[in-house]
Amino acid sequence: MSHLLALGLLGVDCLVRAWRIQLAVWTAGRRLSFSDAFRLNLYGEAASQLTPNRLGGEPARFLGLAEARLRPVTALVAIGVEVAAEWPVFVIAAAALVAYYVPDWRDAARIWLHRHRAGELVTVEIVALLVLLVIYLLQRLVRSGMVRHRVRRQWRVAWAHVQRAPRWALGAGALLTVVSVAARALVLPALSWGLPDQPAFHQMFFGSLALLHAPLVVPLPSGGGGLEVAFLNGFAGDFGARQVTMLLWWRFYTAILLTVLGVFALVRSVGYHAAVQLFKIGWGKRTGDMP
Repeated sequence: MSHLLALGLLGVDCLVRAWRIQLAVWTAGRRLSFSDAFRLNLYGEAASQLTPNRLGGEPARFLGLAEARLRPVTALVAIGVEVAAEWPVFVIAAAALVAYYVPDWRDAARIWLHRHRAGELVTVEIVALLVLLVIYLLQRLVRSGMVRHRVRRQWRVAWAHVQRAPRWALGAGALLTVVSVAARALVLPALSWGLPDQPAFHQMFFGSLALLHAPLVVPLPSGGGGLEVAFLNGFAGDFGARQVTMLLWWRFYTAILLTVLGVFALVRSVGYHAAVQLFKIGWGKRTGDMP
């Protein structure tokens, strides 16, 4: 029963993510079949798990949109709309994790502000100046022609379309993101269904939520083993003698299964060498060109 629940939640995750990219493409003025939406999300899942900081996810999904014969501008608009709907949900999830794991954050922030003044203000100012410097350099690169005119025009058109996206579409995309994130985080509680002395639901849910999004900040593919260490040390709950078994099943449903399917679909579609080049994103200097 627990494995059926886990598979069902994984199916819900895949379903709503396919609907979300379909909605984003519709917002961009085109249509995307469910099979294409499902396939490109498999591409993105595989590339996200196999590249540092999940850097390969969006290029892989862009490739899937190109295979669906969408124009580059349309694909950029669709991905932009989807990201615009996703990130507010991720920010709220991060705030919820902070509130859960640091319940006394208000007191800690008050103490920090009392103890740290000039040095930290200088640090904040330096960071702000660096951000402004990066923005200035990017503007100079665009104006100097170092970025090709066609690429600049496509990005400008894409950004204009994202800004004009209906608010209800962004809201619907955010709602689908909430369902997707919750379904993936609920896999661990589902796997523990019926176990004696199982950990508290909130510990499993928030622990799983934190570990699932750790690869965004951990600079190694799929968490680089840090997720496994944290899980085995009871970050998402103490399962006693079943700790290793629960880890293996949890990783299978939340990472391995879709990654294997995504790699198979990607290699079958674009070939082994092109897939390898895609999975090398974030690993440093490329050694060859994608065929």
